[in-house]
Amino acid sequence: MFSNKKDLKKAIRFSLLLYSILIGLAGTANLIAALLIIPKSDLPYLIEPLVIIGVFIYGSCAIALIIRLKFFSKEKIINK
Repeated sequence: MFSNKKDLKKAIRFSLLLYSILIGLAGTANLIAALLIIPKSDLPYLIEPLVIIGVFIYGSCAIALIIRLKFFSKEKIINK
C-alpha cells in the first residue's frame, strides 16, 4: 500500500490531525446537545460525568496532536 516509510509517516501524520479535528468537533457537538437536553434541575448531579467525558475527548485529541508534533514533525519526514 505504501511504497516507503516516508509515505507511511505522512499518512500517520495526516490521520492524527484528522482524528483530532473530527473527534474534537463531534465531542463538542455531543456535549452541547447533552447540555441542551438535560433539564436544568438535573445538571448539578450530571456535571461530573460530563466533565470526565470532556477531559477524555479533548485529552485524546491533545495526545494525538502531541504525538504528531514530537514523532512526526514535517522537518523529520522531509529530511529522511
